[in-house]
Amino acid sequence: MIRPNRRRQTPSDIYRIAHRLSREGKVQQAIEHLQRGVSKYPRNILLLRQLAETYRSKGDFHEAIKTYHRVLELEPGDEISLNGIGNCYVRMKQYTQAMEYFQRILQANPDNVYALAGLGDAYVGVGDVESAIRTWEELLQRAPDNIYILNKIADQYRRQEKWDEAITYYRKALEVDGTNPYALVGLGDCFVGKSDVDGALAIWIKALGDNPDNIYLLTRIADTYRRRGEWDQSIEYYQRALNMDRKNTFVLSGLADAYRGKEQRKEAIEIWRQLLQLDPDNAYVLTRMGDAYRREGQWEEALQCYDKILKKAPKDKYALMGKYYVLLRVEGQDGEKEAVEKALLEIDPELPGQMRARAHGESPILLSANKNTTNPAC
Repeated sequence: MIRPNRRRQTPSDIYRIAHRLSREGKVQQAIEHLQRGVSKYPRNILLLRQLAETYRSKGDFHEAIKTYHRVLELEPGDEISLNGIGNCYVRMKQYTQAMEYFQRILQANPDNVYALAGLGDAYVGVGDVESAIRTWEELLQRAPDNIYILNKIADQYRRQEKWDEAITYYRKALEVDGTNPYALVGLGDCFVGKSDVDGALAIWIKALGDNPDNIYLLTRIADTYRRRGEWDQSIEYYQRALNMDRKNTFVLSGLADAYRGKEQRKEAIEIWRQLLQLDPDNAYVLTRMGDAYRREGQWEEALQCYDKILKKAPKDKYALMGKYYVLLRVEGQDGEKEAVEKALLEIDPELPGQMRARAHGESPILLSANKNTTNPAC
C-alpha cells in the first residue's frame, strides 16, 4: 500500500506551487496557498514578497502595499518591495508617493534600472515628460539595449509629435530586435504623422511577415485602408484581426464602418448588433446603427436605436438629429417631433431649419405601415 507523502511543506515548496498556480492563471488559488504559507512562516521574506507580487498582479494594490510593508519591517532596504510599492502607487495614479519609493531605492543603488523605469513612469504621470525622458536616458546608460525603455522614450516623443526623435528611438529598438511589433507599429504611426501613409503601410505590411498574427499591426493596416476609402483591403485586414480576437470592439467597430463606407449596410448592421451584445449602451454604435436603419427606410428600428441613447442622454445631439430626420419623414408623430425640435433649438437654433430643408420634397410615410423587419433593432 502506497502511503501519501505527509511531510511538512517548506517555504520553497509553497513558493513553487504558488508560482505554478499563478502561471496557470489561477491567481486566487495562488493567493490562498501563499496566505496559508505565510500563516505557517510569518517571517519568511520569500513568501511575503511573493504574496505581495501576486496581489499586485491581481490588481489588489492596497493588499499588495500592506504585504510589501511586512517585508520591509523584516528587511527595510528590500529593493524588490520598495519597487513593488512604487509601481502600485503608479497604477493607482498616486505619482508623488510612487516617486518617494523609487528615490529611496536610487539613493542606495543608483544603478537599479527597475527604479529608474518606474520613476520615469511617475514623472509622466505628473506631466513632467522631460524629466521622464532624462531618467530613462540615464537608465539606457546602464542598459543600452533595453528595448522596453527605448520604446517608452519613442512613445513620448511620438505623443508630442516630435516625429524624427521618435523615429530615432524606434529604430534603436529595432536594432536590438528587428521584428519587435511594438516598435514597428510606433514607427509606422510616425510615418503617418509625417503624412507618409504609403511608408507606414510598407512598414506594417513587411512587419506582418514576421508577426502574421499581430492584431495591432493588422488593425493599423485596416484602419489606414479604411481612412483612404479602400474598403475591400480594409475589410480583409479587419477580418484577419477578428480571427485573433472575435470580441475586439475596436476591430468590430472598424469593420462595421468599412462595410458602411462600401454601402453594405446589412453587413454593417450585423456587426453593430454584435457590438451591442458586448456593450448594449454604446451610444456611438447605436447612432451608427440608427443611421443605417434610417437610410434603409426602416424607421421603427432607427427610432429604437435613437431612443435608447436619449433615454440615458436626453441632449445627445446626434441621436436627436437622427430621430428628428426620421420624424420629418413619417406621419402621426407631431407631438414627438415638436419635443425633439425644441431640444435641437437649444443646441443650435439653425439646425431644425437646415434639416427640414434637407427633407423638403420627400413624401411622408405612415410609420405603422413601414415594418421592414420582424426582429427588434436594438
